Amino acid sequence: MKNIMELKKLTLAMAITSASLLTACGGSSSDGGGDPAPVDTSYLRDSTTVVVGETCATVGKQSGQEIQLADGSWKPWCELEGTISESAQLTADNAYRLVGYVTVGSGGVDLEAEGGATDAETKAAVQDAGITLTVDAGVNFRSSGRGSLIIARGSEIAANGTAVAPIIMSSKDEGYDGQGEWGGLVMQGFAKNNKCGEGSNDILCNTADEAGTGFHGGNDDADSSGSVSYLIVAEGGYEVQTDSEVNGITLHSVGYGTTIENVMVLNNADDGIEFFGGAVNVKNLILIDNSDESLDWDDGYRGNVQFSLIRQGLNYVGDHGIEADNKGRSTIATPTSNPTIANVTFQQVNATIGEGETAKSGADDLFRFKEGTGATLVNVAADGYTECVRVGGADTGQTQPITLTNLIAECGSYSDTENTYLVLKDDALATGITGVPTTSTEITLGNAFEVTGGVAAVTAITPVSANASANFFTETNYAGAVDPAVTAAENAWWNWASVAIPAAFE
Repeated sequence: MKNIMELKKLTLAMAITSASLLTACGGSSSDGGGDPAPVDTSYLRDSTTVVVGETCATVGKQSGQEIQLADGSWKPWCELEGTISESAQLTADNAYRLVGYVTVGSGGVDLEAEGGATDAETKAAVQDAGITLTVDAGVNFRSSGRGSLIIARGSEIAANGTAVAPIIMSSKDEGYDGQGEWGGLVMQGFAKNNKCGEGSNDILCNTADEAGTGFHGGNDDADSSGSVSYLIVAEGGYEVQTDSEVNGITLHSVGYGTTIENVMVLNNADDGIEFFGGAVNVKNLILIDNSDESLDWDDGYRGNVQFSLIRQGLNYVGDHGIEADNKGRSTIATPTSNPTIANVTFQQVNATIGEGETAKSGADDLFRFKEGTGATLVNVAADGYTECVRVGGADTGQTQPITLTNLIAECGSYSDTENTYLVLKDDALATGITGVPTTSTEITLGNAFEVTGGVAAVTAITPVSANASANFFTETNYAGAVDPAVTAAENAWWNWASVAIPAAFE
């Protein structure tokens, strides 16, 4: 127990600037004459105001370089590395580089009880450390490779930007049009997860994260991992190993005591946001041009999402709008995945991306429900998908109920022959889903992504929470993410992100 109670001090390896960083960022290419084409590194310069290795933000070390931000300003490039074992504040007078996996707190390890300590004592030891990483409005993270920020269970993040000064996490080069160039944001918690065992009520559960980022799980659905608002995660999804990438935002057993609202994930090489168990709520979510699913859940997720704008197929091929599982191929593992999702607009922009043999389809299923998940979807508008709802893939038992209320969707628009709303792997699964439309609805969207063509107005409804949290949902009488009364983009709730990265909304 003593080893758990005594948290390690922060260890940061001093980064020495190498000449290769100035001459080759992201590899080199040939100009056809046999010589490497020059790589633009004009966004980096040696600093004349800081010293290599000096402390920055109390938990970082200066790289000795400055990096240019989108507004043209230059900031010292402060490097974070290893485990952060003390509360710290990241201020906007630096930009920050995540060197590999950077973990806040010690709860991400396999918390086996030692020296006769109970699970409760072990959990308390981690939580009593009280480690919080505060990220000020306007902070920029510029990272590469597997660089990712991991908030271990028992610790918290307070990353609260503003509409005029959002927090932006992106790759080290200029612009926001890359993909898979760094990792992403990972949050862990003590909420329930059905990989903890059938009906487990254990205080602790050591379930391994995706991509080797740590461990998570417990029995506290109200657990808090902190607060995140006005955050942009762009160009992430680095492939850590074959077929194992980091999602834009990954939420492992995160509880509804956590606040997440006004966030955008742009150009991620894997899922935009994925929930592994837990019961966290998310409001005002923007997912744009992410290459796998935009919204994904597994392992008993029972949270709520309201007001989400999802666009796929702009410059990168996307997969399903939503892909949902319960646990592996089990339909009976508990707690069962069963979130409530309300007021979402899905838009698949291009039927194909590229030309000729390299062309890739940009149109896929809107919803892919499998492995026994349940779900309640309310007031959803969608356009441009090959199929609306695909249900199936579970090996045993009956799928959990899936309820669709006010799904206004145009599917099959790229088939030229029919609109396809429901595809079942097994006809018996039809008894587990209700509310699937049977007629085509032509959907068009206005400047604010409000529904202008199709039926936007519906009976006013306040969705029922999927967990024990209260007062999360707002009553609405329209389908989609934006009130049809809002017709100008500058008045839409998502416009703060458009101001920060206009190209994402063109």
